[in-house]
Amino acid sequence: MVEDDADTRLMLVSAIADEGFEPIPALDGQHALRTALAVEPSAIVLDLMLPEVNGEEFVRAYRAQSDVVVPIVVVSAHRDAEAVGKRVGAWAVLPKPLDISELLARLKATIRSRHVAAPA
Repeated sequence: MVEDDADTRLMLVSAIADEGFEPIPALDGQHALRTALAVEPSAIVLDLMLPEVNGEEFVRAYRAQSDVVVPIVVVSAHRDAEAVGKRVGAWAVLPKPLDISELLARLKATIRSRHVAAPA
């Protein structure tokens, strides 16, 4: 869960945890990269507008350093979020302000699809 705004991050982490997931919060792209490489996440919920390393740069760096295909759900107020999401291969792109129920539904579907598509 990569979000630089503390209030939004806390709200999202709480909502995701309430659904039975174990969110690992990251406040910027560098922190997210270190964390994602250390722990193989089931999915990444990613804001695009981050300090230091933005969301698109994070995805490029992560994919260059990891062989694991992790689905990414982009959550952003970025005006070109759809285009950036497409460029980075996001499984879903949701605009801010965010509908939490839609995020949770997309996150569940994304994780379920990943497990179905994964080789046995």
